[in-house]
Parts: sequence; C-alpha cells; structure tokens
Amino acid sequence: MAENRRVVSIENRIPELKKYRKKKLIRHLAILIGIFAILILITLYFLSPLSKLDKINVSGNKQLTENEVRKESGLVIGEFVLGINNGKTEEELKKNTLIKTATVSKQGFNDVQINIKEFKTIGYQQKDGKYYDVLESGIMLTDQPRQFPIGNDLLFQNFKNGKTLEKMVAQINQLPKDVVSSISEVIYAPTSSDKNHIELYMNDGNQVSATISTFAEKMQHYPAIVAQLAKGQKGVIDLEVGSYFQSYYQQNEEKKAAEKKKDN
Repeated sequence: MAENRRVVSIENRIPELKKYRKKKLIRHLAILIGIFAILILITLYFLSPLSKLDKINVSGNKQLTENEVRKESGLVIGEFVLGINNGKTEEELKKNTLIKTATVSKQGFNDVQINIKEFKTIGYQQKDGKYYDVLESGIMLTDQPRQFPIGNDLLFQNFKNGKTLEKMVAQINQLPKDVVSSISEVIYAPTSSDKNHIELYMNDGNQVSATISTFAEKMQHYPAIVAQLAKGQKGVIDLEVGSYFQSYYQQNEEKKAAEKKKDN
C-alpha cells in the first residue's frame, strides 16, 4: 500500500513539474526576446538621425558671433548626442578670454543649447590708430582691434597684458559707477620711486596722481574732494600720500619761478 501511495504521489506531481518548466521556459524566452528587442531598438536609434546632433543654439553672445561660439564649443553637427559631455563643453567655451560663464544643455532628442555670458569691456587702449578692448577680467584683447571705441568708456595708455593691468582693472571694478564715469583717461606712468604710479585725466578738467595699490580706496572719495574746491578751480589732486590739491595756476606760477631762477 505504501508503494502505491508513492507512485500516485509522483504521478500527481508530474503535471505540476511540466507546468513549472513551461513557465520557466516562457520566462527565459521573454527575457531573451526583451534583450533582443532592446538591442534592436538601440541599433535603430544609433542608425537614426535622432542619435546625431542636429542643431546648436546659442544665446547671450554680444561680441562673439554664434558661429564663433559654436566653434569654441568643439561640438560638430552630426556627432553622437550621447557622446556630448556638457561639463567638458562648458570648460572648452570658458577657454575663450571673452567668455565669463557658459551653460550647455541638451534640448529635445538631438539639439544643444549654449548660453554664455561675456566679460564686459570697461575701456580701450589706443595704439597705432586702433583701439583694443580692455575687459573687466583685466585682459586686453590684442587680436581684435577696433577702428573706433564704442561709447564713453575709459581710455588706457601705456598698459600691456599682465599683472599691472589686472591690478589696475581690479581697482577700477571696486569703484562706484559714478566715479568710474567721471574718469576720461588712465595713464600708466611709473617713476623711479613708484613702479605702480598712474595719472588720470578727469571729465571735469582735473587731473589725478595716484598709485595702483591704493587707487580704489582713495579715489572713491573723489566727489567729496572736488566738492570742496572753489567754483571753477581746476588742478591736480595727488592721492599717493594723503590727499593734496594743486591748482593749474599754482603749477604755472611755480614753473615760471623755476625757469626764471634757472635763467638768473
């Protein structure tokens, strides 16, 4: 009787085993079909135009043209979109001295949006009849001269790219806008005692003598200094050590006295 029960038990389980194996086979087939379908879709995607860069949209540019920005990005129409690294592209863009910030993002299936912010031009340096932009970053653009300056920005003289110009621009960036707009020209005029000496011509007819390292700290008081001068009085304001004013009349008188003494 025990043997008969064991045989019946096994016979009853055979359909269940077949059913389990069938389910397992179907599951394996579904997985294989799914993998195969995914591979087909991936292949179709890479073969389709959707996988390749179609448009590069640019915004925020003023001095640079859209084509220049596209070239700086290193992106090429037709390359695979999945291969584009937004961060790397942004770093490539910021290598351009005109670009302050850059943001790269993908739009839709195969378009890229580039948004940049340029360094502002705070003035120009004239050389050989041409004008070279001086940027707020302290860099002078030596390869993009202009025939004429734009607007009423500062004019620089005797500067060249390097630490001195960077320090000078950093000082100017610290000044209030009304003080900056009152300056007409900044001249780098080093002396034996001060390698950072500068001279300024102001729009109101005065001149300023200063040193780069303390320029912003002292120049911010320029409006208050001028307000204390007699009406119509013009001259040189020395900001190197303290604050000292000498009128053009005094300068001329001292010059005449020196010449007279020399003649005698």
